[in-house]
Amino acid sequence: MSQKMKALVLRGGKVAIEHRPTPMAGPGEVVVRTTAASLCSADVACVSGEFPTPDGTVLGHEAVGVVHEIGALVSGFSVGQRASVASATPCGQCPNCQRGFSGHCGGTEWGGYTYGVSRDGSLAEYFAVPFAQHNLVPIPDGVTDAAALCVPDTIASGSTGPEAARFPLGGTVVIFGQGHVGLAATMTARALGAGLVVTVKARPGGEALAETVGADHALNLAEHDIEAEIRRLTSGAGADCAVEASGVRESFPRAVAVTRLGGVIAVLSSYSGPDDPSLSIPLAKWGRGIGDKTILSTFQRSGSERLGRLLRLIETGRLDPTPLLTRHYAFDDVERALTEVTAREPGHIKPLITF
Repeated sequence: MSQKMKALVLRGGKVAIEHRPTPMAGPGEVVVRTTAASLCSADVACVSGEFPTPDGTVLGHEAVGVVHEIGALVSGFSVGQRASVASATPCGQCPNCQRGFSGHCGGTEWGGYTYGVSRDGSLAEYFAVPFAQHNLVPIPDGVTDAAALCVPDTIASGSTGPEAARFPLGGTVVIFGQGHVGLAATMTARALGAGLVVTVKARPGGEALAETVGADHALNLAEHDIEAEIRRLTSGAGADCAVEASGVRESFPRAVAVTRLGGVIAVLSSYSGPDDPSLSIPLAKWGRGIGDKTILSTFQRSGSERLGRLLRLIETGRLDPTPLLTRHYAFDDVERALTEVTAREPGHIKPLITF
């Protein structure tokens, strides 16, 4: 009989801790004993039904831990080794993965993002890593579990926009949205060599945190004329890159408007809305089609090589993501952690859940 473990399970639109069989490592898999986990709005979407999730699924897609069992066809890891895995676990072999678009593994809408959606996730005492040779990465000794926990989803997602945009060294980057993904875009834009980083939120508040992780100016829609301010800060030119990480459709035309001719608009958001599914482009601000502005939509890049690079930034002191972990819970309090993330209370960014 399989050993039992505690897991956070979706049941009828609600969640509860249940006892489930501990997963066993199949070929190509590694089972990890969880030491720390987190959750975000994607987990909320699974509970609400926005992300169709089968009843009985173990939630969660952000966790770190210790290698517990190694399946056949996996090499280079040892039992007891600290390890991390991205929230997206692509196969690394399909055409999209081989072309460098691992976020679209298999050609499906959510690609490799299956944890806690279409397969059991990591808000449990143990979880299985699929395609472990491609997705599992050791955590360096100098990186704490808390810091490493910010890599699987927050930094892996937020860094994708600035990295893909390839803005010039010393350039200006504007980030719309300062949730956990937007804050990660803020800190990684700085690490990638931005000379000026400007953040934009809907309402006042959170300026200190944005500045702590790398913003030179923290603006908000309630108090600032965003386009005028960015033109002023850039001597009229506009930003080299605008990252849209708010998920608010009205932010998309703003991002187009503040970007200079020849600049890049990197979209990290997933937009929804049944009434009007379209996005508007302000034609004059876009250069009426000849402004050499690139609109780049992108999904999380993952894989062990990339995760290793992101962990190296923490190990060498280039990034410190721990200020994003704003509340601490024991796993037995995970239901309360989910409730408080759902409430979107001001100042609360990410929970740190320890086992």
